[in-house]
Amino acid sequence: MRVMGAVAVAVLVAALLCCVETPGEALSEDRFIGWEGATYKPADVWGSEDEGMPGSRGNRDNESWVELISWKPRAFLYHNFLSPEECDHLIKLAKSQMKRSRVVGKDGKSETQDIRTSYGTFLRRLQDPVVEDVERRVAHWTTLPLVNQEDMQVLRYADGQNYKAHYDSSTYFDSPRITTVLLYFADTEFGGETAFPKSSAWANPSRAEAFGPFSPCAEGHVAVRPRKGDAFLFHSFSPNLDKDEAALHTGCPVLKGVKWTGTIWIHSVPFRPGSFAHPDPNAPPPPDPGHCVDLRDECAKWAERGECEKNVQYMTGNQDGTGHCRASCNVCEVCEKGDRTCYNRNREAAGYLVLNEEDSSPGSVV
Repeated sequence: MRVMGAVAVAVLVAALLCCVETPGEALSEDRFIGWEGATYKPADVWGSEDEGMPGSRGNRDNESWVELISWKPRAFLYHNFLSPEECDHLIKLAKSQMKRSRVVGKDGKSETQDIRTSYGTFLRRLQDPVVEDVERRVAHWTTLPLVNQEDMQVLRYADGQNYKAHYDSSTYFDSPRITTVLLYFADTEFGGETAFPKSSAWANPSRAEAFGPFSPCAEGHVAVRPRKGDAFLFHSFSPNLDKDEAALHTGCPVLKGVKWTGTIWIHSVPFRPGSFAHPDPNAPPPPDPGHCVDLRDECAKWAERGECEKNVQYMTGNQDGTGHCRASCNVCEVCEKGDRTCYNRNREAAGYLVLNEEDSSPGSVV
């Protein structure tokens, strides 16, 4: 045993000596990895970040890739996360239901405030195959379960509309929103950035110029401009669930163009798991508030009994949606076919987005 041990030591010493440079001897190339501190060099793989088009690593207009934006807050941009067709489909799903956005008030109830002037609506989780596929890809990227996601909120900003500085989580929630993913469905010509007023800590300061030009709201802060197909992820909490003060963010005013986004908030635990299921494929679509119709055959009878005044929320609607008996309650106009002005008067009276010719999908007007 001692002989074998001595032999092993001799072999080890010989192996080490073969790698020791003797005076005048050139350094051997056959060394252990990391012998002289060798490490991974991103430039060897990706090339210089200044190559190609401004704002991209090389020419990547049609490629998907993730870029670190900031560590305070932790923020990442996924270029080309969505296809143009997916963006257009999600806008089409939401368009007729867009209503003035609300916020959580001091009493925990949602209300309309000047802090948020966009129009929005929600797309139910698993609503259709496109929505489900996008949600599953978000779950894969964030490594957080799909069931932890809220329904996607689609928002539209134009003509100076904005969302002033705020945090995405609140003590009124049953569980914290730990992560936010913003999906950009359209380019904006100027303004509309997602900006962090408490942060100028770019992971790569040279990227600030590449992402610009920024509007005054975003200038000098970590910010990204809406670009069709991109997805922007940021965390509202640190890994140990301390609130990240740098996650304060604002949706800057849209100064030129129209901004369409989809927001997916992700909780630390499953979000309303009882409602997490595929919807009934035979269920009728939500009513278009531009059409003045009754949704129940009994509406005329109920209206005669005074239910329009006694049961306002169900009969005529409220800020959460349209009522079931708007025609019988005389809170809307029955429009002639193709009368867009009448159609939009109904939408505006119910608090919904007025749809211009370019906003309306074919067949949306009676």
